[in-house]
Amino acid sequence: MLKLAFIVCLPVLVICQVDITALGNLEFNRLDIDQDGNIEPLETQQYFERFDANHDNRISRQEYAKEVETHHENNVQAHSILLRLFDALDFDNDNHLDGPDYSDLFMAADSNNNRLISQQEFLRYFYDLTGIDPIGK
Repeated sequence: MLKLAFIVCLPVLVICQVDITALGNLEFNRLDIDQDGNIEPLETQQYFERFDANHDNRISRQEYAKEVETHHENNVQAHSILLRLFDALDFDNDNHLDGPDYSDLFMAADSNNNRLISQQEFLRYFYDLTGIDPIGK
């Protein structure tokens, strides 16, 4: 019984070891292509275009996983969280990320509806999507 409890709790223990704020900041900086401190709608699309290996304007889970692995090599925890994020971002549940998903992501993260996502808005939304609160929150 103890073995079963350990196996069930292990994924939670692994995820808790990730500095979710550092991971969120890293992803914000990747999305903020022009590095002006805000994410604009076009930057969201441009960010995800690099994941689209076959250039079909859709990102499959495999394409997404491959791109995540290149940026988080040997970081199983970050990889796991970002793969869960794929599922959360696939708003229409078609197993691909595409234009409508990017728009939905942008609208959901832009809490003050000013057509810009600040770092604070992004982090708040990132925590909500991953289900992981930063330490001390």
